[in-house]
Amino acid sequence: MSNWRQMMPTTEAYLLDKVLYELHHKPDDLAAYNEDKAAYLARFRLTPELAEKITSNDVAGLYEAGVNPYLLRAHCIGMRIPEDVSLAALRSLMKEGDGKWLN
Repeated sequence: MSNWRQMMPTTEAYLLDKVLYELHHKPDDLAAYNEDKAAYLARFRLTPELAEKITSNDVAGLYEAGVNPYLLRAHCIGMRIPEDVSLAALRSLMKEGDGKWLN
């Protein structure tokens, strides 16, 4: 097991990483996203499920989809997701009591 949910990131994980990178490294992109999320995300050809993970700020879902943890952290900061909320979402993926990630 690696940092990510897959040993080799999938095409979907790459696309999510690309969206999050551009969203939080290009000020015009963040403005376009905030203006019309669906239109902004349409250019990346994400599945509706993956687009929903971004628009709903599904921290656990994005992690499980293979998003780079550093890009996920930047997304949480950029979207002003409180740290306790993002950490609780990630902790929900751990096995009860043993501190190990679910497989």
